[in-house]
Amino acid sequence: MAIIGIGIDIVEVKRIQNAVTRRENFLKKIYTTEEIRMTPRGEFRFQELAGRFAVKEAFFKAIKTGWRRGMTFSDVIVLNEPSGAPYVKLTGKAKDIAQSLGATDIFVSISHTADLATGIVIITDQ
Repeated sequence: MAIIGIGIDIVEVKRIQNAVTRRENFLKKIYTTEEIRMTPRGEFRFQELAGRFAVKEAFFKAIKTGWRRGMTFSDVIVLNEPSGAPYVKLTGKAKDIAQSLGATDIFVSISHTADLATGIVIITDQ
C-alpha cells in the first residue's frame, strides 16, 4: 500500500456558521442533504458542518488539484459510520479523479473544539 496523497485543513466554526446564516445558497453549494444533520431542537450542528468542510478541503489538497477541474464541494460527501467514524463518499469528477490516481482507500479523521474544526484525508492505493 502506497500513499497517493495527504491533505489537512482547519476551519473556524464561526466562519461556517456565518456562511450558513448569511449566504442563502451556501448549504446547497457545499453540502448534500445527507450531510446536513440537525440537533433534536432543529438547529444546525455548526461544528459538524465545519468538520465536514475541512475534510472536503483536505480531500482537494490530497488529490493535488484544489477544487478545479470541474469538481464541486458536493462531489465529496462526508458521512459517518454507525460507530460515528467519518468516511468519504465520492461522486462526479471527484470520483473520476480519485480513480484515475489509483485510489482504493480514503482515510478520514475530524476533530473540533467549540471554535475550530480540522479534517485530514489520506488517500492510498492497494
